[in-house]
Amino acid sequence: MKLTDTIAGRTVLVLVVGLGSILFFAQYLYQVASERELMQSNAHRVGERLLVLAETITAVTPENRDATAHSLSGGPLELHWSVEPLSTAGGRLGDAAQTLRTYLLERVPELDGRGLIFGTSSASQALGNDEDHTTLISVGLEDGSWLNLTLAQVQPTQVSSPSFLISLLVTTLGIFVVAALLSQWLTRPLNRLAQEAGNLFLAGDDGRLVAETGTREVRTVAAAINDLHRRINRLVADRTQMLAAISHDLRTPLTRLRLRANGIGDEILKASIDRDLDEMEKMIDAVLGFLKEGTDAEPLEPVDIAAILQTIADDAQDAGHQVYAELPRSLVVKGRHLALKRALSNLVSNAVRYGGSAEIRLRRNEREAFTEIIDPGPGIPPEKLDAVFEPFQRLDDARSRDTGGYGLGLTVARSVARSHGGDVVLDNRPNGGLKATFRLPV
Repeated sequence: MKLTDTIAGRTVLVLVVGLGSILFFAQYLYQVASERELMQSNAHRVGERLLVLAETITAVTPENRDATAHSLSGGPLELHWSVEPLSTAGGRLGDAAQTLRTYLLERVPELDGRGLIFGTSSASQALGNDEDHTTLISVGLEDGSWLNLTLAQVQPTQVSSPSFLISLLVTTLGIFVVAALLSQWLTRPLNRLAQEAGNLFLAGDDGRLVAETGTREVRTVAAAINDLHRRINRLVADRTQMLAAISHDLRTPLTRLRLRANGIGDEILKASIDRDLDEMEKMIDAVLGFLKEGTDAEPLEPVDIAAILQTIADDAQDAGHQVYAELPRSLVVKGRHLALKRALSNLVSNAVRYGGSAEIRLRRNEREAFTEIIDPGPGIPPEKLDAVFEPFQRLDDARSRDTGGYGLGLTVARSVARSHGGDVVLDNRPNGGLKATFRLPV
């Protein structure tokens, strides 16, 4: 599952990426500003020190100035006194050295009047220094001589430290934890709504509606779902009542027809009419049974689907049919026992009726239980795999009244499966035959 597939994942991603980017950008700005402040401070100190050194060397007699300059050398500074400047303007000045020169002239403008030369060219080679790591600065003194400084190449000041990096890591982890908690808090009402809505249309419920709680948006969606549920229930109830009334009222004219048929003297004609009347009564019984399936008040309870399948297989074998079952010892689901038994019996009966034998398999994964009923029959044309689930639908070449039934077995099976949150799917096997898969949530 991708992180962006859920609202929680998207919330975490937006917060972590957004706040993380802001945090790192703020750190970059802080580091740049801090380095700039430190560079300005260092430039001021170096400039002040150059002025002090220039005044000190000026106060010394010319013959002692170079020795005094050497004695004042130390740390990153190496001092030399000369009549001519030892530094030649140009060379490879680093960014930090150029910045230092700019700041020196800004902070100590007197240096510009006396002469200030930055360079790392031939003069550094004359002093035997590596021009890649040193910067030569020549400062003009009041008497026209020069104070030359060999300064270790200036490097950008780094303000980062291990403690700061640890703090940054802890902050990032904190953002992630807060984002995860926030996303969970935001999506909890939606997850609860999805769960309640998924159970809303399961048969055998107690009529409760989705709880209209949570944020305003969630309450609006819940109210819309409840209104839709009421409309669907009214529509189904009206349709069921109408069809049940029609099927029930048809019994009256059928009874009159049967009484009148008894007065027919032609026995052959009478037998033919009786067969038609019997078939019509069976069709009405099938319709009433199908309609009753939708209004059955059997409660939901734990049901051992493996035990139901074993019972169906044993009954079929006792009736002389070839039914083989490969089942686990137990597999419990929540459902309506009689409805599930009727649906699975219809699938097994179809397999035996049209395939001559049936093989039953039962397996499960983390979310669903799968009952597979396989027969070696002729199968179903691919374009009609869904059409056979419609009421009274039969295939001309394989389904006929001679085999029994009125095209409601698969309809009932799928209706029961979907009322439990599952489904029934038919597939033609590559080597011939048909496989019916009855799925139920575990």
